[in-house]
Amino acid sequence: MKLHHTAYKKNYKKYILECLKTEDIFIDKQPTDEELINYLFDRFNSEYGWSIERQGKQKALTDWLQGLAISIPFYYEDIINLAIKMGSIDEKPNEKLKERVCENYWSFMANAILSFEPKNKEVA
Repeated sequence: MKLHHTAYKKNYKKYILECLKTEDIFIDKQPTDEELINYLFDRFNSEYGWSIERQGKQKALTDWLQGLAISIPFYYEDIINLAIKMGSIDEKPNEKLKERVCENYWSFMANAILSFEPKNKEVA
């Protein structure tokens, strides 16, 4: 069932933070959400600070995610299944909607991540 954007954005945040827990740095640890978020943005800024200056944070983060920087789905069907699970699309999307979801996936995920960026984080 498709949810209101405020509901499914919370689902994506929770999902992304769970994906970060699989990073080697967190083996044998139970990081807080704040630690996971700081790790994500510290790593992104460290690896793509140069790109942020050239093309802006949204595009740089999109590019960074497309390089499979974090462990999120990247196959067509997995992307569709994630969108259904998170509630951002209905359970039986048509082909046109599936194509649109996949075309916008990386930018959408970058936007979702930027929505929980700590306000005091700046480019390193």
